[in-house]
Amino acid sequence: MSTNKKIILRVYLILSFLFVLTGFLYYFKQISLRGYYSDVFLFWLWLFMSFVVIVVFWKKITAKLLLAALLLTLAFSIIPMMIPFYALLLSTTSLGLIKDKNLNEKYRAQIVGYGVMTSPWLEVIEKNGLIEKRIIKCTDSQLMDENPDIKIRTAKDILFNKETDSTITLTLFYGGPNKTFTFNKKTGDIAAQTPDLKNLVKKYDGTWFNESEKSFLTFYFEQGSDYAVVNTWTGSIDKKENIDAYKAFIKERKLILPAENSDHHAPYCEIDIENNLLVYKCNQGLNFSDNSLTTKKPIAITKYKRIAD
Repeated sequence: MSTNKKIILRVYLILSFLFVLTGFLYYFKQISLRGYYSDVFLFWLWLFMSFVVIVVFWKKITAKLLLAALLLTLAFSIIPMMIPFYALLLSTTSLGLIKDKNLNEKYRAQIVGYGVMTSPWLEVIEKNGLIEKRIIKCTDSQLMDENPDIKIRTAKDILFNKETDSTITLTLFYGGPNKTFTFNKKTGDIAAQTPDLKNLVKKYDGTWFNESEKSFLTFYFEQGSDYAVVNTWTGSIDKKENIDAYKAFIKERKLILPAENSDHHAPYCEIDIENNLLVYKCNQGLNFSDNSLTTKKPIAITKYKRIAD
């Protein structure tokens, strides 16, 4: 074997080793070479060198087997509705990258889509020298938003808000309304969702009155909090009696009670707006461990009418 052939073979073996190694690291540890295009470049360089090896060593049976393996891989990726083929094409070209944003020196974010049957998703990647690790993957189904028209793929920008030892907070910028999420860096899950304060205030704004119980409700929302303060009283708007206040968690644009099970012993309740009425639904009974309305116990429903803005 000539010196040139030896060099070509060694380069190809090194590239093949790196190609397989990066594949295993990404599959099992979500670790890859730094930057979106690093792995793309490695794939196409390996593929190019594969054909170089096939041409140079064509008289060898192994070269013919390598060509057969490449052609069979291509064929099998096309047969099942071309789904694997499109996944391969999108993940190894710029076609799969929708948005790439360098958040700061430590993190970058990207919106990618590698399939024709799945929606694009958001990834947050921690940079570490020549390699990087995906720490967060967020799909549309995790957004917990009532507006189905706003998707990850339509975000105009990805903004870095803040970071703690265990969380990272990002904003998907749409030009209004935007989405702000706090992610757990260890699990990748959404740790908390910063509510859309403007829409929540508009939804629950005003004073609400229940005629049968002669009771009043108002709500106070604070920027950055995941709960609202519910103020209740009887009497009249001007002369308040039996004044009370408690917290209600914000979840999927609803208010959930009790906010603190450890010291607020009360059944599970949900507060929402239906047909311009404030509807207060609660489980009846003394089982305070319930965390939904889907129980066998009767549901108590109290309705309030907005009487003042």
